[in-house]
Amino acid sequence: MGKFSTYSYLELKDDTSKSHINVRTRSLKQPRRLKKIFIFLIILALFVTYFLGLFAGQAQWFDGLAKSLGYESVYHHAVIIDAGSSGSRVLAYKFRVPFTVFGQPNLDLVAEYFEETKPGLSSYVDDPEKGADTIVQLVKKAEHLIPLDKRRLTPLIVRATAGLRLLPKDKALQLIDEVAKAISKLGYDVGANSVEIMDGSDEGIFIWYTVNLLHNLIDGETMAALDLGGGSTQITYQLSDQDKKLFPSSDQYTVPAGGNNITVYTHSYLQLGLLAARNGIFRLEANDNNTNEFVSVCVDPIVQKEKWTYANKQYIISGAPRPDGMKRDAVFARCHEAVRRYTLRTLDWEPSVAPRGSVAAMSYFYDVAADAGIIDVMRGGTVSVATYRASALRACSASNVEQPWACVDLVYVLTLLQDAYKIRDNEPISLFKKINGHEVSWALGLAYTTVMNRISAAQA
Repeated sequence: MGKFSTYSYLELKDDTSKSHINVRTRSLKQPRRLKKIFIFLIILALFVTYFLGLFAGQAQWFDGLAKSLGYESVYHHAVIIDAGSSGSRVLAYKFRVPFTVFGQPNLDLVAEYFEETKPGLSSYVDDPEKGADTIVQLVKKAEHLIPLDKRRLTPLIVRATAGLRLLPKDKALQLIDEVAKAISKLGYDVGANSVEIMDGSDEGIFIWYTVNLLHNLIDGETMAALDLGGGSTQITYQLSDQDKKLFPSSDQYTVPAGGNNITVYTHSYLQLGLLAARNGIFRLEANDNNTNEFVSVCVDPIVQKEKWTYANKQYIISGAPRPDGMKRDAVFARCHEAVRRYTLRTLDWEPSVAPRGSVAAMSYFYDVAADAGIIDVMRGGTVSVATYRASALRACSASNVEQPWACVDLVYVLTLLQDAYKIRDNEPISLFKKINGHEVSWALGLAYTTVMNRISAAQA
């Protein structure tokens, strides 16, 4: 039996009170402002469409009819800060409540604002006030989307991810406290739980919600979601009843999808984000010595004394010597052996089966593929484990000083997909940065479920 977590429809902390709202048994009531004339006309339309055999699947049609008759849409807003390990992003959303006759109304996403700043919040571990100011400046950039008279009702939520999870607890809490104090002065709805370090499971489930919401698949055959950040990676997908026995109960969650509850599997791997893994691979090659100079078989020998900053520390990276005439396959194999050793020793759980159904991947899965030229940088595309392998073979034997980490990053992505996630060589993987013009981020899943919970609580 899955468990309920701290996200939509389940048990979401209400930033405006100290109580928890359990909405499992609640249903959304119809907007109370509809005038009687609208109801009469809609009922008349129902009878007409029924006799025409058009009743089923006409939710959008009814919404359009209501608007043409003067129905005034209700709008809700949310501002989410994604304080990631490599950068902080603000995602502001404007949602519309469509007209519905029966069942639960969903939300239409009608506008979005995205802005990013680097470095990430964790880089300000020794200057929390400056770190908090970077968050304030991001919020201010999104102000144009939130009407002034709506701000005090608009949730402003900050969630830090793996970057802060990797910090010492006292240092991370100093940053959290400073950010909470700074954003409380901005006029938004900021509660006691508005600024927190996000659990990896929440991060995985919210990105799964986002992918399936934007594809309109929540009440159908859902897609698996693979997310690769700088410090951690998440995998989330729907489980069949037969699959449940293959996964730890602690990684299974019951979530609402359409009108039903389903079980999803989600797991977050700390230290297996792209940047954390790159650092870990270099360190493993140095026998885990406490040094800031690394020599790697995954870096071309032409690269010497290259500076690289990770977790606020600067390292010096050089490529390991290669025998003259060393073949491309041998260069790749040396790197793959080091990468695989790091990956397998860092995994805290290894599934025995690949994700079921279609697979969507984002974040560094996308960026690494775009940098390698195997997808269009703007539109994304479909790749496979075999595609990443072929690109890694080329990158590991190319003297490309402009992309010194191309070999190690491609080999790592290949290894993560193949050895950790058990995805077969030619299984298609859809890479997304945007879907229908909207940023693919767990922030949308969090915003959507927060607003839905508040609507439900207000109408209950």
